[in-house]
Amino acid sequence: MACKTSLIVLLSLIVIIQLIGIISAQSCAPISYRFDCGHEGITAKQCAAKGCCWDSSQQGIPYCFYKNSGGRKYIVYNITHISSGIKIILSHKGPDGPYGAAISPLEVHIEYQSSSRLHVKIIDPKSKRWEIPHSVSPIPKPESTGQNSNLYIVKHAEAGQPFFITITRVKTKEVVFNSSNTPFFFNNQYLEMNTHLPSNAHLYGFGEHIYPFLLTNGTFLTLWNRDTPTPPKVNLYGSHPFFLDVRPPHGNSHGVFLRNSNGMDISYYNDILTYKTIGGVLDFYFFLGPTANDVIQQYQDVIGRPMMIPYWALGFHQSRFGYPNVEALETVVKKYRDNNIPLDTIWSDIDYMDKSKDFTLDPNNYSRKKMQNFTKTLHKNFQHYVIMTDCGISTSSNYEPYLTGLKDDIFIKNNKGKVFVGKVWPGYSAYPDFLNPASLAYWKRQIQSFHKKLDFDGLWIDMNEISNFCNGECHRKNTLVVNSTIKADVNNPPYKINNQNQHLPLNSKTLDMDASHYHGISEYDAHNLYGLLEARATHKSLLDIFKKRPFILSRSTWPGSGTYTAHWTGDNHATFDNLRNSISGLLNFQLFSIPMVGSDICGFNGNTNEELCARWMELGAFYPFARNHNMKDTKPQEPYTWKSVAKISSQVLFLRYSLLPYYYTLFYQVSTTNSAEHRTGVVAEPLFFEFPNDVATYSIDTQFLIGPGLLICPVLYKGAKSVNIYFPQGQWYDILTNEIEYSNDHTGTHKKVDAPLDKIPVYVRGGITIPMQEPALTTTSTRQNPFKLLIGLTSKSTSIGKHYLDDGSSFNMTRSLFVIYKTSKVSGKVMISSQVTNNGHCCNFNVPKIHNITVLGLRTEPKKVSLNGTQIHPSQIEFHKKTSTLFLSNLGILLQYTFKILFN
Repeated sequence: MACKTSLIVLLSLIVIIQLIGIISAQSCAPISYRFDCGHEGITAKQCAAKGCCWDSSQQGIPYCFYKNSGGRKYIVYNITHISSGIKIILSHKGPDGPYGAAISPLEVHIEYQSSSRLHVKIIDPKSKRWEIPHSVSPIPKPESTGQNSNLYIVKHAEAGQPFFITITRVKTKEVVFNSSNTPFFFNNQYLEMNTHLPSNAHLYGFGEHIYPFLLTNGTFLTLWNRDTPTPPKVNLYGSHPFFLDVRPPHGNSHGVFLRNSNGMDISYYNDILTYKTIGGVLDFYFFLGPTANDVIQQYQDVIGRPMMIPYWALGFHQSRFGYPNVEALETVVKKYRDNNIPLDTIWSDIDYMDKSKDFTLDPNNYSRKKMQNFTKTLHKNFQHYVIMTDCGISTSSNYEPYLTGLKDDIFIKNNKGKVFVGKVWPGYSAYPDFLNPASLAYWKRQIQSFHKKLDFDGLWIDMNEISNFCNGECHRKNTLVVNSTIKADVNNPPYKINNQNQHLPLNSKTLDMDASHYHGISEYDAHNLYGLLEARATHKSLLDIFKKRPFILSRSTWPGSGTYTAHWTGDNHATFDNLRNSISGLLNFQLFSIPMVGSDICGFNGNTNEELCARWMELGAFYPFARNHNMKDTKPQEPYTWKSVAKISSQVLFLRYSLLPYYYTLFYQVSTTNSAEHRTGVVAEPLFFEFPNDVATYSIDTQFLIGPGLLICPVLYKGAKSVNIYFPQGQWYDILTNEIEYSNDHTGTHKKVDAPLDKIPVYVRGGITIPMQEPALTTTSTRQNPFKLLIGLTSKSTSIGKHYLDDGSSFNMTRSLFVIYKTSKVSGKVMISSQVTNNGHCCNFNVPKIHNITVLGLRTEPKKVSLNGTQIHPSQIEFHKKTSTLFLSNLGILLQYTFKILFN
């Protein structure tokens, strides 16, 4: 009897276990609808504690995921049509999620801002939450055309339904955003929103990271500004919650910007994109393109257009952490000149400072008198000097910038209302609060006072993530309070973003999150904005002091930083991997609207070598911002260190300097022009910007374009003597030999091209005219030399080019020239002509003449060539039949006036 009873109990337990398994399986989402419930690195035990499901058997899909009903608990309560769109009230139903109590009700504002821009904002209507002040990040006003857009259609849940929103492109029916049947959370310190993506989505953006340019399924990225020496796939110096999505087969593109400065994780798994942010509101802007370039311009209309740089900033820059004295700087400048290597700017890291304190000079190694003589000589030779300024102000008791900051009450405070004290290079330090309006006058006063002692030309603002050698305030250990309802360690909120791939506390190597800015704004909310705020204050200060275009280089950035500063990609390493990765960084920051960007050429950390430095000088010569920089106690890597690198650097930098009119024109088109026809969004372009119908270009991040017309194809692997180049459709001419490398109007191809150590393959695109100039050792000297036009013809003998010229430094560019060059075939004759716009005020600066024109791809030798109706002397005409190249010399064309050249 006992055995029978035991058997019945055993069978009953088996049935119960099976039922539990069935119920559990039914409550967990199927593979196609698994949404990430945890964070990178979560364990099964942690997942279960959150009430979520676990399955580690599927690769590329979250192991920890919500149950079937997870997160879809906000129901539409009311819908109201307003002047510029729709307002929806949401009410939360059911249990809370894994990261705290749900906020209810919510308001959703759908605003049709323009024919190509949609704004969707989700807020708590009953309690004011952190939002980025308009004074920091501008808010565009809706245009009257928004509700009549022919680019997109918006659909949303109706009353009584779980909330969702979908955005669809009208012409192609492509879904841009679709949150239906996905989790949606809005808690005090955890906000999550998801969108389905089609399998043919191609995503780019979400910086700053060392990562392939094309983001694929299985991507997990964290946005939280941190001082770290560029390890791959971790959060770095800046945060950019923006992505570009390009869809084949025609390259229809859209972009999405989440205007939120809090820390966040972005995951892209199973064709689902997930935002998880730890504060603020959900404030989305959608840009409908339809081209990738259109998207970036539309993004810039929200965050601000990039700054117009001074011309000299396009020259080559040399820097090093560890130049011991002013004599070392003088030696570097002299050796550049002795080796015939162009150099515009020499830089100083913190070496020039007295005990690493801002706005001071080391009295022994960088004495005031010696430095004044040094900068005077530089300027006499048309060269420039840029110095580092860190944001940490020494708390030394006799240090004037600290005492003045205390008096002006402009430093960030700790949670007790006292000055927050961290530690950086000068030791214990305070940090200016650039959200405080009074900080601008303080910052300008410090810069201006120091500029009277040292005639520098630009500022390099570093360590502004904010970097701190302590984890939070030095010597402090305690439990912190977020607000009156939640008691927790604010440095470790309920949801831990994947800081440094280790879920480190938010105050790791930075400030405590309850540090207080102006008006009680917490570091928790404003942390990612600091680099932008410092760049803005520095830009305004220099503009007021110099009365001309400032030049600033910032390590930390956020959307809108490009309006004020250039950027370098931080403390990289002297490896071929870092050489390759620099191209992805270059292209990403074009998307982030900071086109003046480059990496430390030859590598910052570690010792470089002859081959690596040669290849990096070849590539770096085409970065918009080109600077050689390395770490203290590493071997010298100035390009004259090796004879071979000196020769290569001289050649490739002279090529760069000859191309500066083209680069400068691109910066004008990005930053200034109001003409939609001539405007562009980027300086360096991914290939798909120009060839959206060619899907083969979508994943290429080993070559790039400068503007629409120069294809840069560097050698990126150790020991390589050739490059496997992808040539898109069209005509491509070798810039050095003038020979056509590839010609096909219908398809692109891969082609192996020889590239010995002294060569970087660079090609001119048929259909583009490149304005050039005879190069010299500085940009100022180059600007005095004659111009040259390099015309690449299509198979139909057409080409177009643009050329902008001003004095190179004035902030208000009212006196300028803008020239359009067109080449076409008319009645069997090839004609080159120009159109000139000079704003009616040209010119208060030297305008060199066009002396030479080179035409690539001219199939037959012309019998006659005339300029403005007058035949050109045969001695000025040279035709190379082998390369189908025509050279016209000694033309003396005045740029200010239209001209016409005919080939008979």
